[in-house]
Amino acid sequence: MKRLLTPIVSALLGAIVGAIVVHQLAREETPKVHKLQYPLMLTGGNSDSPAAILPPGTSLYLDRTFPEGFVRYKVYINVEGTKLEPRDVTEEFWLDPLTATPFDKDSLHALLKRFPLGKDDFSAVLGSGQLTKEEIRDLLRAYSQ
Repeated sequence: MKRLLTPIVSALLGAIVGAIVVHQLAREETPKVHKLQYPLMLTGGNSDSPAAILPPGTSLYLDRTFPEGFVRYKVYINVEGTKLEPRDVTEEFWLDPLTATPFDKDSLHALLKRFPLGKDDFSAVLGSGQLTKEEIRDLLRAYSQ
C-alpha cells in the first residue's frame, strides 16, 4: 500500500507545483502598454534618413529598461499590400532600434516643411507640454506664411 501511495502523492505534489508555476508565468507575461497621447518624432535607421512621426494612439509595449536612461518599447505593425521576406539573423547584435523623442521647436518646424501635418496631430504636438508658449507662437507664425 505504501508503495502505491508514494507515486500518487508525488504526482499530486508535482501537479500542484506545476500549476503554481504556470499561474506565476501567466501573470508575469501580461504586457505593460502605453498608448501615445501626442505624436513623437522618430529618428534612426540610416544616418541620412529623415525624421518621421509616431502618431498619437500608437500602442507601445514595454520591452526593457536600460541603466543608460532610456526604455525600449515594441510596436506591432500590420504590413499590407506587399510581401516582406524575413531572413535569419546573422549578426550578434541584430537589434537596430529607432529613437522616439518629443518634438522641439526646430524639429517640428523642419517636419512641417516636409509633411502636411493634420490639424489634430499639430494640435496634439502643441498640447504635449514640450514647447514653450513663445516657441508655439514662432511655429504658428512660420507655419502660417
